[in-house]
Amino acid sequence: MACRMLIPLLLVTGVAAFVPSAVQQPAHRGVHTSAVAGEAAMKLGGEVPQQPELSASWGSCVLAGLGLGYAAAAAGAYRRGDVTARAAEQKPATARTPVAYPIFTFRWLAIHAIAVPAVFFLGSISAMQFIQVEQSSAQPGSAA
Repeated sequence: MACRMLIPLLLVTGVAAFVPSAVQQPAHRGVHTSAVAGEAAMKLGGEVPQQPELSASWGSCVLAGLGLGYAAAAAGAYRRGDVTARAAEQKPATARTPVAYPIFTFRWLAIHAIAVPAVFFLGSISAMQFIQVEQSSAQPGSAA
């Protein structure tokens, strides 16, 4: 269940990385003027041409990307046609002849040459944890 929810979340976070961050808008919203056009109009004594501001929310960018991806997937599925259906059909089973494989192969020897001493070593290390030394009553350094 968590894996089903994680995949769409990862897709959305990957898409959100390509969306531009919010830019602070000027105080006069709704119009956008270019510096070159404004200077040219001021020299001629006319009004500054105003252009409508173009902005898109990141949500619309994500939805447009998802729609484009869905369209590409649908076009690919249509182009493949029934190739997928034919590939999923059962192929006729062929009779297999039994083969006698050797038991002791080079791989078996290599694995056991490493595994057996490793298990012995780990067992000896763990057994050393239970060694108890008796405390002698004699003081160290005195002759007994």
